[in-house]
Amino acid sequence: MYISELELHGFKSFAHKTHVKFDNGITAIVGPNGCGKSNIVDALRWVLGEQRPTLLRSSSMSNVIFNGTAKKKALGMADVSLTFINNKGILPVEYSELTITRRLYRSGESEYLINGTPCRLKDIMDLFMDTGMSSDAYSVIELKMVEEILNDRNNDRRRLFEEAAGVTRYKEKRRQTLRKLDETLKDLQRLEDILVEIRKKVRSLELQAEKAVKAKNFKSELELLDKAYTLSEYKLIKGELDPLQNRIINAGKEKTELAESVSRLEAQEETARAELIEKERIEAEYKRKSTQLHSSIRDLETTLRILKEKIVNEESVIKQYTSDIEQSQLDLQELEAIKIANETALEKLVEEIRKSEKSLNQSKETFSEVQQKYASKRHQLYELEITVSDLNQKLTGLQSSRIKLESRLENSEDDHSRIAKDILLCETQISASNESIIQLKSESELLTALLEKQESELNDAVKRKSELREKREKVLEEIRALKSQAESASSEISILNSIADSNEATPGSVTYLLEEHSEKFNLLAPAGDLIQTSEEFVFALEAALGDTINFVVTGNLDEARLAASILKESGKGRATFIPMEQLQSSYTIVGNSILDHVDVHPEFRPLAELLLGQILLVSHIDDAVDQLSKNRDAIAAVTPGGDLITHDLFLRGGSQNQQAVLRLGLKDKLDKLGSKRDLLTDEKHLKEKLLDDLNDQIESIHPELLRQANRQSLQDYREIEKKMNRFQSEIEIYKKNIDDLVKRQYDLAGSRDAAADELEELQPRQKEHQKRISQLFTEQEQLKEELQSLEETRAIAQNRYNDARLKHQDLSNKTDNLQKDLERAVNGISGIRARLESRTKLQKESRERIQQHNEQIETHETRLEQTLIQKESADEQLQAAEQKSSRQRGLILEIDKELKELRRRKEVNLELVHHLSMAREKFELQAQNLADHIWETYEVLIGQLTETLPEEMELPEAKERISALRQRLQRIGEVNPLAIQEFDEEKERLDFYESQTEDLHKAESEMRETINEINLTATERFTETFESIRHNFKSVFSTLFHEDDYCDLLIDENPEDPLEAKIEIRANPKGKRPSGINQLSGGEKTLTAIALLFAIYLVKPSPFCVLDEVDAPLDDANIERFAQMIRKFSDDTQFIIITHNKKTMSKAEMMYGVTMPEIGVSRLVGVKLDEVAEAG
Repeated sequence: MYISELELHGFKSFAHKTHVKFDNGITAIVGPNGCGKSNIVDALRWVLGEQRPTLLRSSSMSNVIFNGTAKKKALGMADVSLTFINNKGILPVEYSELTITRRLYRSGESEYLINGTPCRLKDIMDLFMDTGMSSDAYSVIELKMVEEILNDRNNDRRRLFEEAAGVTRYKEKRRQTLRKLDETLKDLQRLEDILVEIRKKVRSLELQAEKAVKAKNFKSELELLDKAYTLSEYKLIKGELDPLQNRIINAGKEKTELAESVSRLEAQEETARAELIEKERIEAEYKRKSTQLHSSIRDLETTLRILKEKIVNEESVIKQYTSDIEQSQLDLQELEAIKIANETALEKLVEEIRKSEKSLNQSKETFSEVQQKYASKRHQLYELEITVSDLNQKLTGLQSSRIKLESRLENSEDDHSRIAKDILLCETQISASNESIIQLKSESELLTALLEKQESELNDAVKRKSELREKREKVLEEIRALKSQAESASSEISILNSIADSNEATPGSVTYLLEEHSEKFNLLAPAGDLIQTSEEFVFALEAALGDTINFVVTGNLDEARLAASILKESGKGRATFIPMEQLQSSYTIVGNSILDHVDVHPEFRPLAELLLGQILLVSHIDDAVDQLSKNRDAIAAVTPGGDLITHDLFLRGGSQNQQAVLRLGLKDKLDKLGSKRDLLTDEKHLKEKLLDDLNDQIESIHPELLRQANRQSLQDYREIEKKMNRFQSEIEIYKKNIDDLVKRQYDLAGSRDAAADELEELQPRQKEHQKRISQLFTEQEQLKEELQSLEETRAIAQNRYNDARLKHQDLSNKTDNLQKDLERAVNGISGIRARLESRTKLQKESRERIQQHNEQIETHETRLEQTLIQKESADEQLQAAEQKSSRQRGLILEIDKELKELRRRKEVNLELVHHLSMAREKFELQAQNLADHIWETYEVLIGQLTETLPEEMELPEAKERISALRQRLQRIGEVNPLAIQEFDEEKERLDFYESQTEDLHKAESEMRETINEINLTATERFTETFESIRHNFKSVFSTLFHEDDYCDLLIDENPEDPLEAKIEIRANPKGKRPSGINQLSGGEKTLTAIALLFAIYLVKPSPFCVLDEVDAPLDDANIERFAQMIRKFSDDTQFIIITHNKKTMSKAEMMYGVTMPEIGVSRLVGVKLDEVAEAG
């Protein structure tokens, strides 16, 4: 098997359709760098199903489509076909010649074909799986893959071994099985969650069913006991009420007598309290006078105490002032002595300062003269150094200018030659751009005409499609309206059917007869189904019929008996039957009866007259009584709203039972609605057929394709405009560049002459500066010597001046200190004398205040004695008034005590009357509650009860039993009456899901067994293949290197997954220390990878092998070994080699040369070398 042909069109740089014929030997593809040789390898990978743009040297898959050049526009599709001769049956198909095709459009759409038949990518991948020929197998090797295989960053090395061992298919099957296993486990988890909920619900329903049975038994027993107990309690309460009423009357008489006694004593108490008020007023007057005198005594005593304290304080102050005067006199003597001593010392220091100031002035004058001479010499040296620095800078600048001028003269000639070349190049580019503009203008005119045509076609298509869409929207609206009407009719039919099936609309007995036994009767129907009316009177008809709405109409009396016996035997309840043959031909009909507004079949007219002929139809219930009194034949009157009043004035009203009302004429309504729904459905089908036709017409119009073509043409037109503008801009730029270059030539010539003149002028100036700098150096050394001598003299004068200044400063400080001490002594003497004068004056004032306080004390003591006498008299008068008030209060207390006793008896009487009334009301309320309880619970009057308690059960025991039953019912709570039926349904659902879970567990077990079998088979095949490749690798390696060179293939011994174990390559050419394959040279790495590749071929040869510049790193000796190895393997494998090496080319039987005569477009030229050799 081998590749016979490769056809490319629009793939990368192969813009034209290109056919590449291959023989089953060695084919070489050669050409310069960048001509598109490797694009042939990319095409082979791409057509075999490669989906990774990076392996095709592209950023995105759309980049493989020819993108256009300056002279050739881009294409919209890439198409590659690869033809195999399947003469050995390696591919699992029946064809001997197989062509694989892949197409990619710019819109992103892809096509895959096998022998011209569309297929899936998966079909192609499965076809080549485990054959060694897939897009990522070892049949296509590039130079960069050598490094990738040896480094094994992305498991590239393992994929080669898996492809050779044929386990890729097994691994894919294992991946799919694992995915299914994961989905099965998720399904199991979901089912387990559902089962948890269902089991919980089943257990709950089971408990509810048990509760329902218990609750029913408890309720029956509770009803019997409750009625008997309540009746007994009611009789007991009634027996207590009469004695209680007599006691209430007697208590009322006693209440009147007590009220009279209380009134009499209250009048006596009021008189006594008035007398007490007058006595208490006199007592208060005496108490006020006594209090005033007591307050005066307290004030006088306080004043005397304060005056005595003031005298004590003044005496203490006089004593303090005396001590302070004595201490101040001692301080004054001390300060006067200090003042005399400081005046004497200050006179001596003034003479010393005068002498020190004279010495300081002399040393200062000497230092100033020396300092002035030193600064002058220092300034002279500084100016000299600046002059030397300036001259050095000027000399450096002259030297730099000379070097620059010399360099500029040397470079001017080179610049002149280069500018001339640039001018010639610009003129050539201008000519080429003008030619491109002429060609682009021609293409632009063609595109303009094409755009006008495309826009016209696009507008027509858009307009036609818009019209069809508007028509389709109208049809869709009609379909939706018809569908809505049909669904509405279906919904109404469903509602009516549910009402017909509902026990609320029809009694269970009637429903049972109609559903189970209707075929046994000639006529069997509820009366409500045979009588109809308009919606306006439907409530009136329902009220008029009343319970007769569900009376069963039969053909004759025998059928009625048969129906009654069926109900009796089945235990389904009772029903009322109306045999039609028993009815009279006509019945009494009153005027304005409800019968005038009903619609009934003539056969059932007597039935309608019987049920409705004597029922009046009135507008309002208030008119009913009047109408009934006027028409004695009428038995009742009914309003349109459904209120009914009988001749005996019994009124029936309230809210309507909507389902019972809808039950009227139900069969007729169902028939009409069914016909309406069928008509709507047929019309909808016609509209849907029209919609399909419109959709087909819309789908046949493809404005997007026209718009896409128009956009492409417009884009091409804009690209041409851009290119023309770019070429025009380039022409302008080149012309400007030429003008600039000519100007630079002229400027360069003038600059060169000026530089030569400047260079001649620089040399004499440079010599003059060097001579002047030498003279200034001599002067600078002489000034430095003089400055050093002056520096020593200046230091001596400065030291003498500093000593004199420090001595003078010390004397000045001493003088200042003495002067300050003298001032402080003078100020202290003045302060002490002033304080002595102040303290003497304050001492005199304190003695005068003591005299005043003693006089005030004598006056207040006299007043205090007089006030005490007045206080004693007032206290005696207060005591007499208090005794009179106390006697009056005692009298009031006696009256009040007797009054309290009468009031207490009155309150006791009131409380007795209240309690007796409350007891009576309580008994009456209890009796009423018992009666209400019976009515509300059982809807019977308590007087109608006949139940009695069991003979052995007393009232307390019955009460406890009732309470226990109620507690049990309360503990049971709400009971679901449908619990048993729901339990059966959920149990059936639980059994179904448990069966599903069991099936999934079996599937899980089978998949795990399948995975184990795959792992075992794949591991065995991989291990066997690995050992074979390992043996072959050592053999081929020794052939490409030397016999004693070391190499080996190693695999992890105990990996978690043998199919994912790491494979290690070891290679150590002779004479090198073992350091790993990463330390090998580029040629050694290449030979190692080639050895591995051929070792794999020895185990499982690939029908073809593509090598893309793999021999580039090899030297001549290794190239020879490589070429011999290729020749050796070419008997079983077809080789396609892309190379630049002549020795490799020499081994080829056919050679293709790839050229690029037009930039960006590759072309192919082929030759058979064996035919050339024979011809030569």
